[in-house]
Amino acid sequence: MAKTSIYKTDEGKEQIIKYYNSLLSQWTQPSRQFYIDTQLGKTHIIESGNKENPAILLLHGTGSNSAMWTYDAKILSETFHVFAIDIPGECGKSSENRPDFKDENYSNWISAITKNLGLNQVSLIGCSLGGWIAMDYAINHPDKVDKLILMATAGVTQIKLKSVLWIILTSLTGSWGFNQLNKMVYGNLTIDSQALEFASLIKKYFIPRTGALPVFTNESLGKIKASTLFIGGENDCFYNSEKAASRLKEYVDNIQCHVLKNTGHILIDQTTKILEFLKTDYNEI
Repeated sequence: MAKTSIYKTDEGKEQIIKYYNSLLSQWTQPSRQFYIDTQLGKTHIIESGNKENPAILLLHGTGSNSAMWTYDAKILSETFHVFAIDIPGECGKSSENRPDFKDENYSNWISAITKNLGLNQVSLIGCSLGGWIAMDYAINHPDKVDKLILMATAGVTQIKLKSVLWIILTSLTGSWGFNQLNKMVYGNLTIDSQALEFASLIKKYFIPRTGALPVFTNESLGKIKASTLFIGGENDCFYNSEKAASRLKEYVDNIQCHVLKNTGHILIDQTTKILEFLKTDYNEI
């Protein structure tokens, strides 16, 4: 297991966590924050919702943390038992470990979490990197996943090379590059002031992963048995959503795919669509 320093300075880490805590103050529904020990180190979890309801794990994207689920968790918690999980090696409160994406490191991590929480079967919502981890678990433990929701997910198509080159270029060009990178990621969306402030802290103090996420084989995708929902933007700067949807439809049974017009990598206002999908086949709802 590779252990690296993921922050440029200790002060930078403190500022990012402090801002994360300020964002979590907007998590208005009843909840608790706690840690569990896993093979990847301490994992930070935010739990909300009725324990008698079906369980959902929320997995954020890279360079982010569970604050991205604040609005979604409020809605989902009304009918589901929600666990928002900070992924190790990202800018949340979990350990700084960054294991290899091979050897089932992340599916074993999710297994450890579900075992610790006493959850036999779960649904997963994953965004980008979180989508890759959710798929990895669904592939390696198909009987443990009820519903799988993939948002702008990695792992289905190769990342666009021009985007990688553009990120490298903009990282060397100060505030102009920072603004251009935000435009690339957010597309036509107006960038929220809090999101902009957090992105500024990330650029200044956080060291992101540099390697591309592996693309799952056709055989691996065919192992997914969960009812699956894919949502992607037609203008996603990192992944080709049309190609991803086409490939998923070919190899994953029982899947719905939505490619959103005039939408980039950042997806907003999808909670209603996700909730409708999750409620399907739940007799108690």
